[in-house]
Amino acid sequence: MHHAVEQQVLNRYPGLVRPEELHSFENLRGIPTGAINNRVHLKLIRAEWKKFYQSHQHPSKQDLLDFATHIDDKYGRTFKPQVR
Repeated sequence: MHHAVEQQVLNRYPGLVRPEELHSFENLRGIPTGAINNRVHLKLIRAEWKKFYQSHQHPSKQDLLDFATHIDDKYGRTFKPQVR
């Protein structure tokens, strides 16, 4: 399971997102185990979020949602069920 808006935002940007929003069904994505999880989830998506954190010291909630949509658009075809 993958959080569209990552769990790290709770610590990186305290108060910006409530835990119940982060763990909501709407924010969860299914990623198949094995090679897809290792490549897409643990490497590619992880690297994209790392860049986001480096370039967004004080993002808005909308910035987080927009970036999650960017990730969905780029990698959603590998999710189960597919997104976008």
